Amino acid sequence: MTRTSFSLAAPPPDGLRISITTQPDSADGAALCRGTFPTPLGTVVALGAGGALWGLGFAGDMAAEQVLADLTARWPRARIVEAPEALAPAVEALLAGRGDLTVRLTGTAFQLAVWRALVGVPTGQVISYAMLADRIGRPRALRAVGTAVGQNPVSWAVPCHRVTRTDGSIGGYHWGTAVKRALLTREGASIAPLAIAAL
Repeated sequence: MTRTSFSLAAPPPDGLRISITTQPDSADGAALCRGTFPTPLGTVVALGAGGALWGLGFAGDMAAEQVLADLTARWPRARIVEAPEALAPAVEALLAGRGDLTVRLTGTAFQLAVWRALVGVPTGQVISYAMLADRIGRPRALRAVGTAVGQNPVSWAVPCHRVTRTDGSIGGYHWGTAVKRALLTREGASIAPLAIAAL
């Protein structure tokens, strides 16, 4: 486990530039670097290869081992290698809210459309599932949009935490609503008036 100190200071608006790649097409035989990082937002489990972040999740409601199992199940034929030093710059960029970060995403055309739209939601702002469906030109596909949001493999970098319900409530989050609220509070989003107790 990497012991790195991270600041909880609010990130500058839109100081982080996210690039999306869909390469390689297959993860079969890929060596995925793994790292676990203690942060003020909770323990982060990250996976990546080739300079791109492939997966990221938060321990909290789940233990770190469960988060790792959840993420690696997406790439069952990949080989996992303990190499936190390869992933630390990505986690540092996310916490600092600035720099350049590449994420590798593969999925259906619909999923990729949803995930690309999420990357366009600015720091400190939220979007409803209905607005997200409109943004990708599928206004009646609310349930499918919600499913795609929940299947995002690179949470935080692809900011699914910025999606809320139309009625203004915070909605669910794969890694737990306490983490979602903490991320939104840190970004200054008005939807999250309370931080989790650990903060």
